[in-house]
Amino acid sequence: LVSPVAPARPRAMGGEDAWALFGSDDEGTDGAAGGASKRPRSDGPPDVSGAAVGGIGVASDVTGAGSDARFGAPEASHTTLYDHVSFAAARALWSGVEGRPPELEAFVAALTADAKSRAPEVARALRAHRPEGDAAADALLATADALARCDWASVASHAKAATDAHAHQLDHGNWPHECWQRSHVLALGSRIAGSLRVSEKENDVDARDSRVSAATISGTTDSNDGLGRVALEALAMVTLEPDPTNVPAWLGSAILLAEKESVKRSRRELSTTKKTRSRNSRTETEKVSETKTTVLPSVLPSSLLAWTERLDPTLAVARVSADATSPAAFHDLFAKKNTPVVIEDCVSPSRGWAPLERWRDLGEMVAAAGERLVPVSFGGHGDAAGAAAAAGSVTEMALGDVIRDFIAPDIATRRDEERDEAFDRAPRRVAYASQHALFHQAPLLARMVGVPSYTLGRVKADRGAVNAWVGTAGTKTALHCDPYANLLCQCAGFKYVRLYDARETRFLYAETPVCDGNENTFTKSAVTVENVDVSKHPLFKQAAFVETVLSPGDALFMPKGMWHYVRALTPSVSVNFWWN
Repeated sequence: LVSPVAPARPRAMGGEDAWALFGSDDEGTDGAAGGASKRPRSDGPPDVSGAAVGGIGVASDVTGAGSDARFGAPEASHTTLYDHVSFAAARALWSGVEGRPPELEAFVAALTADAKSRAPEVARALRAHRPEGDAAADALLATADALARCDWASVASHAKAATDAHAHQLDHGNWPHECWQRSHVLALGSRIAGSLRVSEKENDVDARDSRVSAATISGTTDSNDGLGRVALEALAMVTLEPDPTNVPAWLGSAILLAEKESVKRSRRELSTTKKTRSRNSRTETEKVSETKTTVLPSVLPSSLLAWTERLDPTLAVARVSADATSPAAFHDLFAKKNTPVVIEDCVSPSRGWAPLERWRDLGEMVAAAGERLVPVSFGGHGDAAGAAAAAGSVTEMALGDVIRDFIAPDIATRRDEERDEAFDRAPRRVAYASQHALFHQAPLLARMVGVPSYTLGRVKADRGAVNAWVGTAGTKTALHCDPYANLLCQCAGFKYVRLYDARETRFLYAETPVCDGNENTFTKSAVTVENVDVSKHPLFKQAAFVETVLSPGDALFMPKGMWHYVRALTPSVSVNFWWN
């Protein structure tokens, strides 16, 4: 949950940048988020719950008609994520591998030549930084030397030492120079090369002659864990890169080869542990046709609908219509005042998004990205069963396997809900592919995402992110606060969200974050929100909050620093935008 890149220097905004309408982003408060608390305070912003500003169907004067006169009407054209400036590095990543399968020999040769050329210069730059610069430089040079000698066990060992040094540097703050990014990408590529070469050797010779397995890469006994995480981290580095010319030509092949091997290992492990038939022999046509019926619900099940009707309307987050709310009005009334709001009909074809019907049909997602590796967590936060399940589970697997093995059965089981009032409280297999750069990984899906004008032109590769969240019902995101402004867009299914003002922190039992010195660190609460242990967290009941249920098409704006807890009421697909 840490972005390792130091904020870049401010750059001139292009014509697509809605922020140009508003001038400097220094206007207003950029500190603790406000507006969610129901407790009156003399130093706080006005009450902006649904009850205070009109609730669902807010009147037109709340949407800022007066601001429209100054800033103009909502934009008529909208940019898809694929065409957005923040996606430039991803376009460069896959441009070299489109239309042809990646080859291991070509990837290794290109990586070796690149390391020989760039490692000395990068290492010299690393040595200027403390405390880990020398260690990172030594490990990088040793990696380049091992690549040249084709000593794959040493490549794996030295490259891991380099990534460890990079990680330790983050304990002391953001990476201070771009040389750390360059070194990290070279080391990640080398870890992939080492793992794949070792696996290749193990398949060709007797095991007695090759005792270094892919598990050496991660230092664990779980080979999929090591290679899979390295592949996903390499992808993450691309999402942080503002300059596409810095993406190595070999990196797309490296990620694809690592993902393919990791998916194979994941399926082998799953078939062994679960004693199910291997999916390796099934054709892609069979896989896609089986998932054509995996359609997410368009309405809440009756018991959940009854539950939502019992929510306190005085605690409802304010709602506005996207059709009646210009970016200028959003800035004046919500972003500038650090006030949360639900924007209805934000996810729609008129704003650059694919129709909601396409988001509901997960068969399309399987067709576009079914074989791509995704990180998966099991069980809801705070669930004892979830913690036990996660302890021995594969944590990276193909997206298609997540959909077939977890989401599709959840949808099928949910059909029984009408006959069982206790259904929504019943145990289920919970799986969540969360906070993942799926769209940078699968460009076809990026064409389905519209970049909302409400992000005010601030979504940049080096100061934000675009993530996918795909999972079963019952997924829970622990109560936490982000170092970014956040727009959570609901594409399919339904989610319950609870928000706490930053001034409630003293009641929320905040934990000390990992990499506390890094300015992009997320802070988490120790409280399980809907199952509070009052003996451990007695003050939590004093924390004021507002809440909402997100339906398909809704987008929830959460200011920087606002605490939030999220639970999926049904199987769900969401997309969020972070910016700073």
